[in-house]
Amino acid sequence: MQRVLTVEVDQRVKGDVDARIFVRSPSGSDCDLLGTRNEPVGLLLTRAPDGAWQGTACSVVAPGQLVAEGGEPRGGVIKVGIGILILGLVLLWALRRLKRGARPDLPGAPEP
Repeated sequence: MQRVLTVEVDQRVKGDVDARIFVRSPSGSDCDLLGTRNEPVGLLLTRAPDGAWQGTACSVVAPGQLVAEGGEPRGGVIKVGIGILILGLVLLWALRRLKRGARPDLPGAPEP
């Protein structure tokens, strides 16, 4: 036997989730997902083949820990842009050194 819980989503961590979802849970077993009112809770849910959300008592986690561990990566485009900029600067520096043909005079370095 299953029961259906209505869950209001305050913050999604991963995936597309509506503001209100319906979660199926077993009923009458040790794995029942107990509904708490007006208390934040983190849920790790799975999708059933028919597209419904499913959860058990093992699906419940601390909301802060869920957000900290499972947040979506942010700033990917900026990180790639900064990486390309750094790569360009290193290549320009290497080409300039290659063109000049000069080696740095480092203490303890072998003579050419």
